[in-house]
Amino acid sequence: MTGNLLHLVRAEWLKASTTKLLWIMVLGALGFTALNVVALILVAPEASAALLDIDALQSPEYLTSVLASASSASLFVLLLGIIAMTGEYRHMTITSTFLAAPRRGRVVLAKGVTYAVLGAAIAVVSVAWCTLVAFAVLIGREHAPITAGMVGSILFGVALGLAIYAVVGVSVGALIKNQVAAIVIAILWVMLVEPLLSVFVSGIGKWLPGGALNAAMNVTTQADLTAADVLPVWGGAVLLLAYAVVFATVASLTTVRRDIT
Repeated sequence: MTGNLLHLVRAEWLKASTTKLLWIMVLGALGFTALNVVALILVAPEASAALLDIDALQSPEYLTSVLASASSASLFVLLLGIIAMTGEYRHMTITSTFLAAPRRGRVVLAKGVTYAVLGAAIAVVSVAWCTLVAFAVLIGREHAPITAGMVGSILFGVALGLAIYAVVGVSVGALIKNQVAAIVIAILWVMLVEPLLSVFVSGIGKWLPGGALNAAMNVTTQADLTAADVLPVWGGAVLLLAYAVVFATVASLTTVRRDIT
């Protein structure tokens, strides 16, 4: 089984590395994270200085949150995983894939492993990029030092979170094989439904996929959150992985088993 899985992972890596999708998503993620870094350095500190008479750039915690902008690549990683799975159905390559690997659950597993590695790799690139952009924008400005410890802690969390989030994307794509529907549902959930649920249903945010992702990455989106409002890093990782396993299991028992045509 291990050898067969390795062959499938190699095949998935070949598919991923020879298409434009991966590079488009990486470039999109880098562009989006750079915008976040620039906004946090040029816009937010000016507003803080005007309203609160403080210089946010002198705070190591604030600069850590700037570097944590690398986590905003998560949406692109999620979509990458979804498209990797649903693209097989859209272009009907799923037929030859399942003929080569009749045990369909292994195909989903191989994609999950492949895109977990890609998610972690994108995290490394994203953190390095955000660090470079931050240094470039901070030139000529008084600020707290950016240390290797800051970068290392952010790198570990973002790599962990994005690796698992890529698996979630593959699992969602396996469950909802219509590509357009899966992408729209994912974007609406991330950008609209989950934030609204977190606002209107007290305490639910940390148990949702986005809350679990932020916990796994050790990133919080609100300054007034306490330890009771977020899961520990290991808890977020376990919960996020549980979402991926549940989606993949349901897909393996339903969608993946159905006739392709």
